[in-house]
Amino acid sequence: MKYKNLEIKDNSIKLNKYQSIHFNFEGLQNKLKEIKFPVLILDTEFFNRSHDFENIKPKLYSEEEKDIVYLMNYSFAKNFNEVLTRNNHKSINSLSIKRKINDDKYDFKNQYQSMIKSFINMCVNKNIRTIIFAGQDNDKKIIEQWINTYKALFKNKKTDLFIFNKDTKSYKLNSFDIYDALEQNLSFSNYSKNGEKFYNEQNLKKGDVDDSIKIRSLKKFFDYTEELHNKYNFKDDNITFLCSRALKLFSLENVSQYEHNKLSKSLKEARSHCYDDVLKILVLIKFLSYIMNKQMGETWASV
Repeated sequence: MKYKNLEIKDNSIKLNKYQSIHFNFEGLQNKLKEIKFPVLILDTEFFNRSHDFENIKPKLYSEEEKDIVYLMNYSFAKNFNEVLTRNNHKSINSLSIKRKINDDKYDFKNQYQSMIKSFINMCVNKNIRTIIFAGQDNDKKIIEQWINTYKALFKNKKTDLFIFNKDTKSYKLNSFDIYDALEQNLSFSNYSKNGEKFYNEQNLKKGDVDDSIKIRSLKKFFDYTEELHNKYNFKDDNITFLCSRALKLFSLENVSQYEHNKLSKSLKEARSHCYDDVLKILVLIKFLSYIMNKQMGETWASV
């Protein structure tokens, strides 16, 4: 099924005989209008104590920096229409820590600081006003720690992204969690495409219409809309394990050729996972934008 085949009736679209999605269009419009463009759509991969299965030393994380980002994938967007019409596959870029085999100049701390500074400078120079996440709690906390540590980078520079709180004397990040728009304004009939129960409704919030559920997950959204998004080949990865391999690769003082090859393979899988997560956010935004245009006209975001 393609987007152009979708018909909206009584604020709902029907995907097949069993599956339908009901929209709270007014709520969705109000929520999406909270986004200030230009935006950065972002996903990070990080490691912390929970990934340190082998008690590896030296420790890259600490009580002061509990979560260490080693990979970021991101995409810029000027407006909803850009996400709707462009090739989103080609819009995704990355910042990451790298380690070559037998690299005498490898210094994790220097690379980490450089990556953080590059990210902050990029956001300021691109005049980013909102960062969009899918599940923002950890990522937002990490980036707010960065901007308060490196606030000298944007001193005397105008930015709507980093907001100074006079009471706490610290900066907050202007961010948007796409999960809020998804969960608060869409209700999914609780059936798979084959008519079986899609998910245990006791583990999810009840939807706004009868026999429906709320979804707050990219994986569940794309599982549900499989027929609509079957051209995407999203995989299920054990990202916890992959992050533990990254921790090991970047922590060990000496890494053999064999171990470097093995750990680098896991790092490559983590890169693919992070890329896919950004692409999922972009596709979800594209889907919501298409439905909003169809229901409310292309000027809905500016009304």
